[in-house]
Amino acid sequence: MAFSTVKNSLVVGSQTTGADGNANKFELPGGFPTMFTGIGIFYPDGTQTQRIGIKLDKEIHQTAEQIRNGEDPLMEYGLNYILKY
Repeated sequence: MAFSTVKNSLVVGSQTTGADGNANKFELPGGFPTMFTGIGIFYPDGTQTQRIGIKLDKEIHQTAEQIRNGEDPLMEYGLNYILKY
């Protein structure tokens, strides 16, 4: 999120779940443990991230096969992006 405030930056990756802030743990009746996140996290323009996730400029996923082969599509995309300039 912080990198997106930098001029000419590009945020790449896979979508986050939007579960941010502090984690509150408690027990329901019967002793069932549960938890939720409670503090709101917002972009400088006031846009929330809770239940939404970060804003991506380019969504890129890494497959299990790429991991096994030592490939990193995020790094490759980033390097190619930088080398264009």
